[in-house]
Amino acid sequence: MTQIKLNDTYTDVRGGGYGSRAWIARITGTDPKFGLRREFCERDKTGLSRSGASGVIKFRVSQPGVYEFRDFCVGSTARNWNWSGFIVLNADGTVEKITKTRAEELMALQAH
Repeated sequence: MTQIKLNDTYTDVRGGGYGSRAWIARITGTDPKFGLRREFCERDKTGLSRSGASGVIKFRVSQPGVYEFRDFCVGSTARNWNWSGFIVLNADGTVEKITKTRAEELMALQAH
């Protein structure tokens, strides 16, 4: 199971490592080189097997805002796939999936 919420974000690692390279970062503005400026969230791998090919990775996501995430595992072992995208985590606990274009628009508005 995979979940992205304030103070409760994690991804399973399954099927030989799906999800093992997962990361999530808070978008804090624009960047001339990378397009978006990111603050990577701390990751806790203590829930992984010794090989790192199965288990759970937890992330410290404690502030509302716009986030980018990559390679979160979704599915059962037979049908795993990696999920990536952009999301807004609101202070009231609601979650909104957005496009990269929308994330860029929100950061441009924040800059003004």
